Amino acid sequence: MADLLPAIEIPWQLASTTQPLVAGEPDETTISLFTFRPDDAAMTGAFPGHDVVFLKVAASISPAKFPPGPGPIAASVLGEGIPCYHVQLDIKIRRETGELGTIHPYFHAAAPLRREMVQSGLIGAEDFSGAAESQFIGKSGSQMHESSRSNATTNSASAGGSLFGIGVSASTTTTSVAGSRDVTQVSDVTNRDASQERRELVSHTTSVENVLTLLNTRYVGTPYLRFSLSPRPLQQLSIDSSDPSLWFGQLLQRRSSGIEGCQEFTMIVVVPKGEDFCVTARLRRVCLLDDPPAEPDFNQPFNVGPALWRVLDYIDRTIPVGTPAEELDVDVTGTLPPQSFPRPVVETWVIVPAGMMIADIISTAALAQVSRKSVNYKTFKELWLETQRSDYERDVQRSPLERGVLVGETRQLDTCFAFAAGNTLTVTQSAATVAPLRPIRIGPRDLGILATDVVASSARSTTKSRALASVVRSNALERKLAVLLDNPPEKEAPKPGKFNDPRLVGLLLDRWAKLPAGDPRNLDVSAAAAAFGLSGELQGRLKQARVTNLASLAQALKAAPVLERYNAQLAARPRDPSGAAPVEPVFVPIGSKEAAEIERVIGEKLLGAADIG
Repeated sequence: MADLLPAIEIPWQLASTTQPLVAGEPDETTISLFTFRPDDAAMTGAFPGHDVVFLKVAASISPAKFPPGPGPIAASVLGEGIPCYHVQLDIKIRRETGELGTIHPYFHAAAPLRREMVQSGLIGAEDFSGAAESQFIGKSGSQMHESSRSNATTNSASAGGSLFGIGVSASTTTTSVAGSRDVTQVSDVTNRDASQERRELVSHTTSVENVLTLLNTRYVGTPYLRFSLSPRPLQQLSIDSSDPSLWFGQLLQRRSSGIEGCQEFTMIVVVPKGEDFCVTARLRRVCLLDDPPAEPDFNQPFNVGPALWRVLDYIDRTIPVGTPAEELDVDVTGTLPPQSFPRPVVETWVIVPAGMMIADIISTAALAQVSRKSVNYKTFKELWLETQRSDYERDVQRSPLERGVLVGETRQLDTCFAFAAGNTLTVTQSAATVAPLRPIRIGPRDLGILATDVVASSARSTTKSRALASVVRSNALERKLAVLLDNPPEKEAPKPGKFNDPRLVGLLLDRWAKLPAGDPRNLDVSAAAAAFGLSGELQGRLKQARVTNLASLAQALKAAPVLERYNAQLAARPRDPSGAAPVEPVFVPIGSKEAAEIERVIGEKLLGAADIG
């Protein structure tokens, strides 16, 4: 009759946590360590001279918050929840004496070991979900059994009817697929009674909570253990992606919002008989401070001050110098003699006071014979509309890893145990530490893929192909980030940097530039300059540039390199052979040197310059 008894629920006991009862609210991320000491001789008999201990680590993961240290002007813009894009839990077990060079104690088994998501090449209304429900630990103490379920559903429907003798068929198809996964890990080889082993396999069970993410586990069988979590990949777009409005909406909806929730990790530990030991659990969160896309305001009029640099930047990105004239979306070759311009290309973009953008076309008809001609391209109003639409589409297409800045923090829980009288397990000491949130020195170049731009040739590609490219690119960047964080080139993880990192200052300016006029965070430039501690000379330059608030300040700082680049190209433009008056350069209210100085002051005053210890 004993064989028919149900499995025993493991009576976990809380050993330590990073979140004791304190004044205020709990931390957004916590680590808790649970233990269970089995007393069944059949379970520990396979390990003579050793003790078997069950450990469970419960990690509660939430989006990070911008620390309160930086100035309120910056925190008010960057202070919302920062989603986590990678979580790494490193667990180390050691003798309390700190002796090195030993392999005992060690992690005998662990669960979960691996979780992955595979999507078929068919694009349909598919939904993938899965979660581990329970774990079973057999009396032998050598196996860990995990069960999970997943579901995939595909629906398609069509309607029809009959009208004036014309018949239309109707059909509805629903396909549901349910699957289950059982993982059994065997870590040693011993001779046992097979029937008894099957009966005792589920002698101890515990319910688990899992975040639906990708997961990898390493170093089982050593004193070290590592669990790595990454968000779910971006799925293929099931709605007709040839429609830009549907594509953009679904892309934003299906893009991962990060890792959030409770994740439990279970492990079996083998310790030398009666020897004290310590367990160190270190949880590292890598979060992404993003600059999300903002819907364009097409009613915003074209203003030469804040809009001209955006138009020039749009032209430089989409139609760079050297683009063949045949690839332009406006036919400019009709006014060019074919004999003198066999293959014309854009040499220079020029702004004329009449509100028109003209293109200098250059071509080589014969050896050492160069032909040049200026042709009208588009008006500023048309280009301004295209610029707003292109900036929004570019932000949506790009992965958040290309737009944002990675920040990280580390939480550590160190707990020591001793075997007291009666071979009971007791906690001798526990300590928790938290390293502050700081930027991580990993950028697009480290990921191996630089930022993407839509040039004139690729802009003619179909919306569907651009949607597919965006999905593939986002998934590739996230996979490369997970690999880079799991396998850093140094012995230690990449060291966090300073908060006044130029990337973080640039992201702050991008967010300021999008603030509407009535937003209370869009401070008056006088109050902002006083908070920054700008010199009187720099404040005078801001007044001369007609900077009135944070939004116009950010736009003026971002405009400086674009306008100076245009003036440099204009200065190198060959003189017009027709004798027309030369085109005047545009006015640059704040130069690149002044802009760099203001950005440096903003970084030091608002974001601080202290390194993490």
